[in-house]
Amino acid sequence: MTRRLLTASAAAALVLGLAACGDDTGGTITDPPATIATGASDDGGASDGGRTGASDGGGSTEAASDIPAPDPADYPGMDEHTDEGAEQAFKYYFDTAFWGFQTGDVATLNSMTSDSCESCQDLIADIKENDKNGNYWSKASIEEQTLSSKPSEKFEIDVTYGVTLGEHTEPDPETGEDTATPVSAVAMSGGLSWSDGGWQIGDMALQSEEL
Repeated sequence: MTRRLLTASAAAALVLGLAACGDDTGGTITDPPATIATGASDDGGASDGGRTGASDGGGSTEAASDIPAPDPADYPGMDEHTDEGAEQAFKYYFDTAFWGFQTGDVATLNSMTSDSCESCQDLIADIKENDKNGNYWSKASIEEQTLSSKPSEKFEIDVTYGVTLGEHTEPDPETGEDTATPVSAVAMSGGLSWSDGGWQIGDMALQSEEL
């Protein structure tokens, strides 16, 4: 199967609704970014549990322990073996990943990540590294723009999730200092399979573009 990474322009077109998803987002993904926290122009943002909220302008000092985790109840059917369930599970996974960058918590990501997903392991490693150094993202608004799925050639189903993330701060990977990240369009795509009563992420990639 053709394996490709979303380009920044394709991601922006997807999230902004300027073009149909088509083949730009389908299929299994390869060569994903090693991190989703590589600076202001990369994808970034912290989920508020899958619900849109007001951005703090990138200056939140809220303690990590005070930031609520995404609530599974806000992702209806994510524990069901249906196309809609896969979509909700994928959305929950990334909302939880954004929250993980705010808090350092990777327990849910570990439970939903298959052993084959190297890009997922990279994502988890980034969160753990930031947590080790006491570096976290600030809160940001998250607004869903698209959520869709289609049959996969390698996994059971491929899901695409596009959002607009509000401005926030992320730690600079070199200095650890907080840097402002502007409003961005972020597109995520991945392959999922049903295993042991739940959805597992088998492969994923994402791309973003400043708005």
